[in-house]
Order: sequence, then C-alpha cells, then structure tokens
Amino acid sequence: MHFLDLLSRMLWGSGLVGLLLGLGGYCLLKNRCEALRSLFSIGKNASAGRRSRFQACMTSLGAAMGTGNIAGVATALTLGGAGAVFWMWVAAVLGMGLIYAENVLGCRYRRESRTGAAAYLRYGLGSPLLAGCFAVCCVAASFGMGNMTQSHAMAQTLQAAGGVPLPVTGMAAAVLTGAVILGGAKRIGRFAAMAVPAVTVVYLLTAGAVIFRCRAQLPGAFAEILRGAFGLNAVTGGISGAAMRQAVTVGVRRGVFSNEAGLGSSGLLHGEADSEDPSQMGALGMLEVIADTFVCCTATALALLCSKAEGADGAELVLCAFRQSIGRAADWILPPVIAVFALCTLVGWSYCGSSALQSLTGGRFVTGYRLVFCIAVMVGAMLRLEAVWTIADIANAGMAYCNLPGILLLYNTQQTAHTDRKARKAVSPCKRSYSVTK
Repeated sequence: MHFLDLLSRMLWGSGLVGLLLGLGGYCLLKNRCEALRSLFSIGKNASAGRRSRFQACMTSLGAAMGTGNIAGVATALTLGGAGAVFWMWVAAVLGMGLIYAENVLGCRYRRESRTGAAAYLRYGLGSPLLAGCFAVCCVAASFGMGNMTQSHAMAQTLQAAGGVPLPVTGMAAAVLTGAVILGGAKRIGRFAAMAVPAVTVVYLLTAGAVIFRCRAQLPGAFAEILRGAFGLNAVTGGISGAAMRQAVTVGVRRGVFSNEAGLGSSGLLHGEADSEDPSQMGALGMLEVIADTFVCCTATALALLCSKAEGADGAELVLCAFRQSIGRAADWILPPVIAVFALCTLVGWSYCGSSALQSLTGGRFVTGYRLVFCIAVMVGAMLRLEAVWTIADIANAGMAYCNLPGILLLYNTQQTAHTDRKARKAVSPCKRSYSVTK
C-alpha cells in the first residue's frame, strides 16, 4: 500500500497538475468563441439521431457524475481542506476546454473499430503505441474510478444508513450492473436517459434543503473556501505554502475524478452518437462539466461546510451532514440516490472499458470483460477506502498522460472542424463490423 501511495503522489505531481490546468486554459481561451457558439446552438439542426445524442450525453454525464460528486467531494474536503473546492472549480473551468477538444477530436477521427482518444491518438497522431497505452489505462481506470470507488461508496452509505452488510450490497450491485451492461450500449443508453435526470433532480433538491436550513453559515463557508485555496491562516493571518499545495493537488485530482476532463473518457461515450457536427459533441461535453462540478459538486461542498459535519469520511460524511439538517429523512433519500448515481457510473464506465478493449483486441473478450467487471463491483464494496481511491488516482493519471499529448499536438486540427463544412459532412455515425452496441 505504501508503494501505491508513493506512485500516486509521483504521478500526480506538479507536472501533471500544471499540464491539465495549462492545456485546459489554452484550449478554452484560443477557441472560446466557437465553443460558446456551439454551446448555445445545442438542439439546432437536430436529426433523427437526436435521441441517440441525448442518450450518449446522459451516459457520459452519468459516468462523470457518480459518487464523485458526493463521496469524492467529501474526501477532497477531508484531505485538502475547504480550499480544495476552489481548485475543483478552477479545474472545471479549464477542463471545459479539454472536454471540448477531446470530443471534437474523437468525433473527427472515429473509425469502425475505434472512437474517442483511442481514435485520434491512432489515426490523428499516428501513434499506435500511445493509443494502445491509453486503451490499457482506460480498462484499468474502468475498474478503479468507474467501478470499485462507486460500489464502495454505495456499500458504505447503505451500511451507515440501514446496517446493510457490505457483501450483500456488493452482490446486489454486481447483479444489477450485469443486468444492464450485458444488454450492450443500447440498454445502457436507455437506462442512463431515464435514471440520470431523475436522480440528479432529487439530489439537488435534497442538498438545496440542507443548504437552506444552514443558510446563515453560507458566508463563512465561502470565506473558508477562499482562505483555504491560498493557504491563508484564519488565526495568524499567515500563508502556508504546504497547505496551498495540498489544496491545489487534491482539488485538481478530485475535480478530474468528478468531471473526467483530460482523461479522454468523454470522447469514448460521445463517439457513438448520431451527430455529424463535432462541435455539438464538444458543447455537450462542456455542459456535462457545468452540471457535474459547478452544480452537483458545489451543492455537496456547501452542504458539508455549512453543516460542519465531521467524524466520518466519504459518503458517510455526507450522510451525517444531511442528517443534521433534515433528520432521519436523509436515511431514506441519500442511500438510494447514491446507489443510482453509482449504478449510472458503473454502466457508463463499463462501456468505456468495453470500447477501449475493443480497440485493443478487435472485439474479442468483451463479454469476459463485462463479467470480470461485475465481479470487481462486489470486491470493491469490501475494500478499504484509502486503497480504492489510490488505485483510482493511479489509473486516472495513466489515462491523462496518454491523452494530453494528443490534444496538445492535434489542437490546430480540431479548430478546423468548425469551419470546414466538408470535414463535417465526412464525419458520419460509426458503422462497425463489430460494435459494443450489440
């Protein structure tokens, strides 16, 4: 475990954090006009594939939302203090540029056997090695961020709220996940289109009620966020460089865990949508970051800071905060919400892993992968929290290290997607000899 901690800290050093923030800012600023124009034109020129586009968006949003908006935010506050929230916001703003770029590139370079980052690294950058490394890291990440962290948060919450044993939750989650993902991407899309909007509304209403009951603490919560972001000591007035560095690192790490900007997973999920306009896919990705980080993560952070809950970690800490404000009703609302959020992420990331494995093997072993994925759901429910998050951070870093060079070197080509109408018409929905939709 000590080795994994050391590896995680090394991978998530200042180099990767700086690259994520710097490249995200560059992409956002250089292409801000077209990105904003695409954002406001979503829904125009909708074709018969509109429903598929909506399903792709909900699958991607469900994969990004998950328990990272709940347990992930609680962990960020525990490890990095309130200042980590500020750097989550910064990572989200700059991450919108990365999400936009990787979705546009993924749509432009998609082929029968590849989509997303695996496609533009292979066909755009011309690097089969980097594309293969990305696919391997994506499969690994699907078992970390997309699997064990989700089942662990679900099991932790159900045990704290109702005393449900961890193995029972793990087995139930594995069965439910298998029932969805073994039906392929069409069933995944239908499930996400129904579940994601409903559970998001329920959670935001509940978190809003908690914040409203503690509204007198809101000014203090925002002040605490700003002080912590820059390492300011509220007592002495001094500045702690170590505290600020910890807030930045944890905030960016948890921000990436939440909205997945820079990892390349968003392009995998949007690559199947029936859209001929790459900029529309990029704009949908930007909307997901807004809904994920600026709405849901902020709601969780403010609920925790205003209620001043302590004595627990992860999803259990959020449950304690909700109990302080709305009483035992939290035990009836939060566990089902977390369970559905976790299930949405599980099925979304199983698709990411399937797509990555398909690009490596040409479609072989996908069914076997899905069965192993379901077993990992059960295992993750019983692992220690620290081990689960460390494994997830390592896999995320691997995806980012493979994906970011492709965005950096192919950025100018993605800009031409907005003005070159012929290029747009050349991009058509994928028709594969083998497809994970089957």
